[in-house]
Amino acid sequence: MSVSMHPTLQKRFASFTDLTPIEFHALWGHSDAQFLEGRMLHSLILNQPQYWLSIPDRTLAGLWTFGPKFHGRVQETTLLTMIDDVTGELAYHVYLATQTDNKYIGFTVNLRMDKHTNVGAVAREFYFEAQAVDVEGRKVGVECRVFDARTSAVLMTARAMFVFMSLAQISKRSANTQSVPYEMQPQISSSCDIDTDLRGLDRVMNFLPPNTVTHSNGSLNTHTRTLVVGLDFGPNISGPPIYVHGGILATVLYNASELLFAKSLGVEDDLINASVRDVNYYKGVPLECRNVTIDASVETQDEKQVVVFAKLMQGPHVFTTLKTTFTLQSSTSSKL
Repeated sequence: MSVSMHPTLQKRFASFTDLTPIEFHALWGHSDAQFLEGRMLHSLILNQPQYWLSIPDRTLAGLWTFGPKFHGRVQETTLLTMIDDVTGELAYHVYLATQTDNKYIGFTVNLRMDKHTNVGAVAREFYFEAQAVDVEGRKVGVECRVFDARTSAVLMTARAMFVFMSLAQISKRSANTQSVPYEMQPQISSSCDIDTDLRGLDRVMNFLPPNTVTHSNGSLNTHTRTLVVGLDFGPNISGPPIYVHGGILATVLYNASELLFAKSLGVEDDLINASVRDVNYYKGVPLECRNVTIDASVETQDEKQVVVFAKLMQGPHVFTTLKTTFTLQSSTSSKL
């Protein structure tokens, strides 16, 4: 490995006896339309990831190193996006090793991330281990652990479930919305507009160009603890072909949830602690999709935690949902 890892992680990596180096996105091909390719690698935000694969062990290990154009702390949602990407890559390798038909495209249907340690302000190198633990037909479940490569601290663990579908099934799924939750799209109230606060949603992550996602309008009601935001998605942010990367969908939902949590409960930014993020993907969001709405609300609250539920919608159909558990610190809970 080109990065000098902590001795504990070096031992973990050495314990794998049959890992083979593989090319990043080896099975997907390379395209500037892909989020990681076009937005991160080519912009020198992320160095070329180093991956090692073991098909017998159904394991993928490797390193993510953020490059010279990256500024500021690595956000947890950035690592969630990387987890979504790498678990998907492992799921593809495992699926193709067990199936003869390669005409299927994999989609994340669920991703849950549990945080263990805060990401350090100077952390730039991250070591991960992903393993497929549940393989049944066209379903592949993957578990992943992410470490600070320099300190060996476990930052987060995650579990993802992927389903592989044919192009015909994808087209049918897009046309038949019976499997997609049906709800009434909320209305944005002009009386509660907080446009200046919503500008932070535009950037999605703190190192991306501002045209990745843009919001058209939005409102937040601190009495009902609800937030509604209108969004438009830009180009070159795909995960699966023609669809927005699942990490971006989770990120905009989390950004909205964090904003609602902070504003409605009066919590300062440095006291926000999201311990669990649980994402469900019901339907792919096409690239450059317009007039998409986020509907977020505080679902439950007690003296230890607050749960915010957010939905990404268009018309009556829900694309993606995120349930975020915010853990309250003693200084915060005493004020509520």
